[in-house]
Amino acid sequence: MQEFLDKVKEMWEHKSVLEGIKEDLKVESAKFEALKGDVLKAMEALELDKQHLPGLGTVYRQKNFSVETPKTIESKEALFKWISDNKGRDVLRSMISINSQTLNSFYKSELEVAKETGNIDFALPGIEAPKLYWTIGMRK
Repeated sequence: MQEFLDKVKEMWEHKSVLEGIKEDLKVESAKFEALKGDVLKAMEALELDKQHLPGLGTVYRQKNFSVETPKTIESKEALFKWISDNKGRDVLRSMISINSQTLNSFYKSELEVAKETGNIDFALPGIEAPKLYWTIGMRK
């Protein structure tokens, strides 16, 4: 019985340590995100796309975009009708409960197909134009 109680006590001690680490991670993550924002603003002001820092690596900014999932019934119906008409019922069934990540992946692949076929006015019914944003990356 004592061995069991010792294991339970040790388990509680580890749980406490883990909770402390999780809280520290939240704090450090918030600081890191704030610094990323500061660096992004500075790079924009300096008109830099990347900067190598000897001994550390390279920091770079890149442009990304995303689309939002349809908000209205009409927008959803327009999107789902387009998917069904152009991609088939199986694709529609796989996307009927579409989430943002899946929608963005689908949109990007359809945009590539449109570019390859010369369709420069590509749009998906029910989807607003993509929103552009910049992100910061780091590599050694």
